Amino acid sequence: MPVVKLEMADFSMPRLGPDGELILDSGGGRLPTPDEERMLGVGERHAQRPPTALPYRYQDDYDRTHHPVAHRVATLDNGRLRATFLPDLGGRLWRLQDLSSGRDLLHHPDSFHFANLALRNAWFAGGVEWNLGVTGHWGLTCTPVCAGIVEDDVLRLWAHERLLGITWRLDAWLPDGSDTLFTHVVIRNRTTEALPVYWWSNISVPQDHDTRVIVSAERAFHFGYAYALSEVDVPVRNGHDVSWPQRHHGSADYFYLTDEPWIASVGADGYGLGQASTRQLTGRKMFTWGDGSGGRTWQRWLSGDGAYAEIQAGLASTQLEHLNLEPGATWRFTESYRAVEVDQPDGPWPQVVARARAAALDGEQLDTAHAHLTGLEDAPVRPEGATLRGTSSAQGWGALEVAVGHADHDPATPYDTDQLDDEQAAWLALASDGTVDPLLQRSAMVSRPWRRHLANAEPGWLTDLLLGHAEHAAGETDQARRLWEASAAAHPTPDAWRALALTAADDDERLALLVRAHELDRARPRIAVEAVTALLDMGQPTEALALIHGLPASVRGLPRIAYLEALALVRSGDGDGAAQLLARPLVLPDLREGDLGLDRLWDEHQRLVGADDPLPAHYDFRMVTEEN
Repeated sequence: MPVVKLEMADFSMPRLGPDGELILDSGGGRLPTPDEERMLGVGERHAQRPPTALPYRYQDDYDRTHHPVAHRVATLDNGRLRATFLPDLGGRLWRLQDLSSGRDLLHHPDSFHFANLALRNAWFAGGVEWNLGVTGHWGLTCTPVCAGIVEDDVLRLWAHERLLGITWRLDAWLPDGSDTLFTHVVIRNRTTEALPVYWWSNISVPQDHDTRVIVSAERAFHFGYAYALSEVDVPVRNGHDVSWPQRHHGSADYFYLTDEPWIASVGADGYGLGQASTRQLTGRKMFTWGDGSGGRTWQRWLSGDGAYAEIQAGLASTQLEHLNLEPGATWRFTESYRAVEVDQPDGPWPQVVARARAAALDGEQLDTAHAHLTGLEDAPVRPEGATLRGTSSAQGWGALEVAVGHADHDPATPYDTDQLDDEQAAWLALASDGTVDPLLQRSAMVSRPWRRHLANAEPGWLTDLLLGHAEHAAGETDQARRLWEASAAAHPTPDAWRALALTAADDDERLALLVRAHELDRARPRIAVEAVTALLDMGQPTEALALIHGLPASVRGLPRIAYLEALALVRSGDGDGAAQLLARPLVLPDLREGDLGLDRLWDEHQRLVGADDPLPAHYDFRMVTEEN
């Protein structure tokens, strides 16, 4: 019989500190250009991406030092496969082990590290990540979710996804005697507004020189990180077969134009992972870091010695699209994950595709699993094991929505209304009697019901600040700025000045307001970084150095500040001072995907001192080559 276990285990990993500043923009993912929208056929079924990632805050307090950290672990085992999920890290499917061969079907990093690749910053490589929300790695990827058991053999994961204001949920089932893991997702819009929905299952697979990604497609949308989206031939593009991710010239995305819902990744012996789904999940993608020096650096940075590629499955054809989910509507889909063996995987594309299809896709089996799991959608979570379903960090935001009456109690995805932390309890008080606790100064709630609560709350500078956040998230930024200005006039805070700065149309105003926000609280790291960056962008390196020298020790010693100091030294003409910092070397835990800052710093320093030394490997995170 299959066994489902919920238990605790220690992981060696960096600690993730408290949430940081509010995310007042869209989180860093780019929007499609008008030409790309025409290419993708964006129309009535599509929705506009939300203008911000509010109410989320950054998860940017981490380094690269490992500690033993206790996490909940959920395991499904039927004697043929063992699936391991991490409820404290977004419900990530961390490992899928083929017990007959002893091999891992998913990439399992040699070394666990956070990096700035997600909507909220912190992200880590490996396993299967479930992305709901907006373009990018989702807001709960490093956040606890609830976990429970349904009818003895189904693992249920769920959480309140705050950007869309809905419950994310996923059921995982490993049937008795089966060689396939099934996951079942339900996306239900119980709000009164249409929602822009985005879903991609991000599957990290082991990669070496002979790894081949196979999908039934002859065309794809290609994005090479330096260029716009374009439609290309696959597997042979510009005379080079791009189905071998490690042999690709640079980092790239390939969104395949396929009407068959499956994808596979296999090694030289033909063994690997096959993923398939019911028809709702139509998109398929491959991401590769490529064989450039920067791509290899990223692989080591994220995973140690083990390399990986990503195969993905999504609701739309690309990750630039958001689909319109009407009020009261429900989408559901089932995925299958299984070991596959493909004969002669290096053979001609049509024959390899046919063999991989037969190995990865069993439509009858998928339909049976989909019907079974659909029938369990309203089944209640077993009450035992409640302590492992999740403490306030997992339950709180969903419990708050139930406590204030925005959502009904649902035994299928229960939230414990006793599990509220201080911030959530303060929001409950605001909804109940209009009192506004100063604890909420760095918080936000932005849905339409919460905007009504804020409009009826006791007037004052803090209500204006919070209502400004809600108006900005709704796209009413002019009204938000009027509220923030009133808040700052009545009671100046770093939060109001920062919000005004980050929404200012004028660069001089942005700089002045960021410096003013920083001067009110010099111990808030992100505001210090934003202020120094603005000074450098405005050509004021001497002023940037003065600000850095005035920072408290807790901020002065941060790696990002050291990088900005080196840049300021170069731009003020102090090559020797910058050289001392570069020689450390600089290590930036929060390096952003696609960020060329280290490359440009090195280049500016070389030109300043009249040298032409090549970029050191530890500074090379370039994702682009001439042949991307």
